[in-house]
Amino acid sequence: MKLTNLTLCLALGAAALTAPAYAQGITLKASHNANADEPYGVGLRRMAEILEEKSGGAATIEVYDNATLGDEMESIQGTQIGTVDVAVTANSTLSNFVPDLSVFSLPFLFTDAAQMDRALSDPAVIAEIQTALDGQGFHLLAIFSAGTRHIMTKKPIETMEDMAGLKIRTMQNPAHVDTFTAFGANPTPLAYTELYGALETGVVDGAEAANTNFFSQKFYEVAPDWAVIGWLELVAPVIMGKAAYDALPEEVRTALDAAGMDAGKIQRKAYLDSDNARFADLEKVGVTITRPDDTPFREAAAAVQQKYLETDAQKKIFDLLKSVE
Repeated sequence: MKLTNLTLCLALGAAALTAPAYAQGITLKASHNANADEPYGVGLRRMAEILEEKSGGAATIEVYDNATLGDEMESIQGTQIGTVDVAVTANSTLSNFVPDLSVFSLPFLFTDAAQMDRALSDPAVIAEIQTALDGQGFHLLAIFSAGTRHIMTKKPIETMEDMAGLKIRTMQNPAHVDTFTAFGANPTPLAYTELYGALETGVVDGAEAANTNFFSQKFYEVAPDWAVIGWLELVAPVIMGKAAYDALPEEVRTALDAAGMDAGKIQRKAYLDSDNARFADLEKVGVTITRPDDTPFREAAAAVQQKYLETDAQKKIFDLLKSVE
């Protein structure tokens, strides 16, 4: 029997899912919304390889790229109803289901990408995140990176004072809006698809982004100044539905968890390497790169952090992440 949708089998009868049913192998469907050769796809395929190795060929993952199985919201819902087994999703999307994970939207949560990697490899941190997910019916396999965010503008940003009054496009996230207000800017939530035109016509003076999408979307054509601040490390949890995970044989669950943690580290490094490689590309196309002192930015962001730590779980996750050096 070749299982292509574990959760469907659950619907057909959990009692049938005993160890002998897996004799010919388990194939889990994994969904993400990027291209196959981008870090999400690379990370999932590496997870599949590691799972096959650690499970002795008993289980693998079939990766569906480019939102083939639905966008992020649909993929999360898919893990609940059985159309998807594994989903990679922006943390902001998953926070609609697991509000305690909104802590990852806070500015300067991590010192830098390297400290983030160490924190997200810490067993105590992973256990606390898993506790938050358990209550909403999800299981954590890994946490991928979605990039370090900086600031694009039409004039160089040398200090935080240069942000004063600038209309900066942000995501439609209250913590992000408050962060740029704290920086002295005029935050302007706007759909991402409208950003290039808004920069071109002066509706906004700048935006925040990662190196990769700043370069790939050619935003430098209309906002040629790039302030390297690292105000946010975006993360993308990799999840399963808890019921589907619990139905797996114990040895497969063990292999899957190990594969997820290993693949998470590999993916985070791949994203960091890809993102850092863009600096040379940006210089080639004439982008002015500045590196303002981030101390005033961090100090301004501290009040925003405290404002949005609303639950005991959020505070505990925050403290654990900060404790990892």
